[in-house]
Amino acid sequence: MKKICYAFLAVASVIVLSMCSESPTVEEEIDLTGSYGNQKIVIDASEMEHEVLEKVNKHRTFIGAKALISSSSSYKYAKDHNAYMISKNKLSHDNFDTRASNIASEIDAVEVGENVARYYTSAELVVDGWLNSESHKKTLEKPFTHTALSVQLDKEGRPYFTQIFMKVESND
Repeated sequence: MKKICYAFLAVASVIVLSMCSESPTVEEEIDLTGSYGNQKIVIDASEMEHEVLEKVNKHRTFIGAKALISSSSSYKYAKDHNAYMISKNKLSHDNFDTRASNIASEIDAVEVGENVARYYTSAELVVDGWLNSESHKKTLEKPFTHTALSVQLDKEGRPYFTQIFMKVESND
């Protein structure tokens, strides 16, 4: 039964990842539907946020990129977008241009990107999912300087992820 589940997940991942497209605003998504099966998994969203950011920054420093600085002022945009996706029961980048414009004006960002995902049950799985997708990896490895990452659970306890990446040029 486990082999069938893993095979289904692998096929679903390939299909979903092949459907991702990149826009000038670096919009990304991954949807790993069905990763729960009959298992009941309890996720601490706050701890998951910390772990995902830690893993993203560990990868970035490993490749020689700078670790991302958390942008508390932009967190509300990631959190609100998760709430929106949960309310629609789907992944999306709806209203990304407005979100990016608002963030850019608030923190003087010269570039804004976004990765979204849902239903991953660990920080390792979501980061590995992004790194195993060429377009997601490209976004994660770009020379961004700041990030806002929100993990929120839907009514079934399944996590949604929105990570916003920002490039802020300092005047130093």
